[in-house]
Amino acid sequence: MMITLRKRRTARRGLEWTAVFLALSGFLPFAFLTALLLAAPGFIAAGESSFSEGTSAAVALKAYAAIILSFLGGIRWGVAIVSPGEGRDNAEVLTVSVIPSLVGWFAFFLGDPWSFAVFAAAFAATGLWDRRLVTSGGAPAWFGRLRLLLTILVTGTMLTAFAATF
Repeated sequence: MMITLRKRRTARRGLEWTAVFLALSGFLPFAFLTALLLAAPGFIAAGESSFSEGTSAAVALKAYAAIILSFLGGIRWGVAIVSPGEGRDNAEVLTVSVIPSLVGWFAFFLGDPWSFAVFAAAFAATGLWDRRLVTSGGAPAWFGRLRLLLTILVTGTMLTAFAATF
């Protein structure tokens, strides 16, 4: 029995470190694209693009932000599906979990700098929403700490991009 508990604890710790590594790796495009936006605001990526004029750092940053907002909504979708809560409550969470994707889509098409302001607000709101999930016992404490760190980092890049394109 003691070995089983130790294995579970080790597995949870492994899951936590994997999540931290992947989450921080997922932050790298935010950092890189924001730095590129600051260093070379008019930079156009070489090569083929679906945009006729190429893709600027601002467009790439907005696209990545929209994708990650969709991912964050998907986390809540997954939690609602596997949690044993009330059917009505889970249905509400499923419905609300689509909002980050829709906000990301809307913000992507907004003009600069306002798109970055909307992204900053959306990342802050999803961070608070996930924090509430942790405080209600719906997710482990390490998830709350990770989401707090990432919310601060990503919201910071969005506010920096807002200032850079203002």
